[in-house]
Amino acid sequence: MFARSPLRQSLLLFFLTLVVLLPGIGELTGLTGKDEFFLGLRTPMEMIEGDHWLVPFLDGAPRIRKPPLLYWIGRVSYETFGISLVSARFVAVLFAALLVLSTAAVARRLSGRPESGLIAGAVLLGCLGLATEGRRFMLDIPVAALSTAAFACLLIWMDLGKKWALTATILLLAAAFLTKGPIALLVCGGGVLAVLASGRWPWREALRHWLPLLSHAVLFAALAFPWFFLVRHLYPEAAQLVFADEIESRQLLSFSPGIVLGLLNIALPWVVVFALAAWQARRGDLPTRTALLWFLATFLPFAFLRSFDRYLIGSLVPLAILVALALPTLRARWPFRTGLILALLLGAGIAGLTFWFRLGGWYWALLPAAYFIWAWWPPRAPGHLLAAPAIYWTALLAGVFPALGVNAVPEAVQALGKTREVALFDGPQPAMLAIASQRALRHYGQLDKHDLAELHALNALVFLEARDVPRLQHAAASAGLQLREAGRYTTLASHGSGLRFARVGATAADWREAFATRDLAPLKTTVVWFELVAP
Repeated sequence: MFARSPLRQSLLLFFLTLVVLLPGIGELTGLTGKDEFFLGLRTPMEMIEGDHWLVPFLDGAPRIRKPPLLYWIGRVSYETFGISLVSARFVAVLFAALLVLSTAAVARRLSGRPESGLIAGAVLLGCLGLATEGRRFMLDIPVAALSTAAFACLLIWMDLGKKWALTATILLLAAAFLTKGPIALLVCGGGVLAVLASGRWPWREALRHWLPLLSHAVLFAALAFPWFFLVRHLYPEAAQLVFADEIESRQLLSFSPGIVLGLLNIALPWVVVFALAAWQARRGDLPTRTALLWFLATFLPFAFLRSFDRYLIGSLVPLAILVALALPTLRARWPFRTGLILALLLGAGIAGLTFWFRLGGWYWALLPAAYFIWAWWPPRAPGHLLAAPAIYWTALLAGVFPALGVNAVPEAVQALGKTREVALFDGPQPAMLAIASQRALRHYGQLDKHDLAELHALNALVFLEARDVPRLQHAAASAGLQLREAGRYTTLASHGSGLRFARVGATAADWREAFATRDLAPLKTTVVWFELVAP
């Protein structure tokens, strides 16, 4: 039933990941978020425009809040395949494939059973968190993938004593550290704590290898730290401000019980099955206890700092492994049915919007939802159980959600972005104009007299949301300039997370009016652009 060869498993999972995640990645109206369209997609473009390599730049300033590896890779992809959503997001899909393959490798190593690897990889591929984040050019999937791959190599070294595997562990960990900093150590480090605490790797055995571990720790420091020291040397004040801001924004030791809802979100539809498997793991065998301890080590830290759902992507790895280990013994149907119902409700909400507002696209969910119900309600063969969620999420994210038209940019506006000097004020809106025009486009949180004089000299267009027009008018008046409106349009626009697409300030009355008239106009954001003119 299952491919028993690790190589065949890896090839199969790699192919399945591409099939599941590639559809829809080039859609401008696909799921996105501010961290992608404002930071991820624009930074490599500005690196190309300014010929920055060592230290990425964004909006004319060094982009040192996060390490540079993903932006380096993004620049390589842009320069190799051209600047587009596909060339950026294909990088994310490849990292998602690495995460799936690494999860399968760890599952095989922990359980000693080849089939556990294929099941764990397929469970992960069917989680909503992988379906959403694996399609976006952001940091969370890459750092989880590299850290999980590092732990997989470490297990090979622990079990077989292969020296190359320990070196590979360090190289992968250093790459993860250069992707998102210290959080890179969480997945691999949590795995190490789990194998030590469960007794799979005895403490005395670990201490016996102190010399190779110490020497490789030095290698890690030599690879991971120099960029940070260089940035601190080149931009000491900026580095200090960024460090202080990161500490403040994370709100360390601030209890965040909402992270449980975050897990419910990203682990759909497997989260209820996982809850039952975790409960049974208390008296489980060694691999099961190890997977549970690993999950707790990666999940609990986020209960004590301000975090987003996507930060839990690394927790999906031990979650998928624990489900894979428990799946052959689970007989109760209520965990599967509950997860199915929750997933269907989410999909019905999105498809219902496209149907009610006559946008089309809702029909893409019909057959996948029917197959999902058929595969999950009564007991079915494992192949159907594993395939149905992945197919369902693909239909929703590649077919249904883009039909909402979130962040749609008129072709005439895209042409302006390619041919005119453009500045984005506050917002930033239009969210996808930069990638659509293949230019980074300068964003201004505020405009002083110098900025406005420069934009006026360049005959630039200033884009912003209608609610911010008074601020721009005041800034222009202070600089002795006037605004001449050059155009406007309305659209559903992303504000922060991908599903926050209603106009900022939209009320319940606006939603009622929209549903009553079957017209999204009350929920749309108005985007305006101006020319700066002398009195």
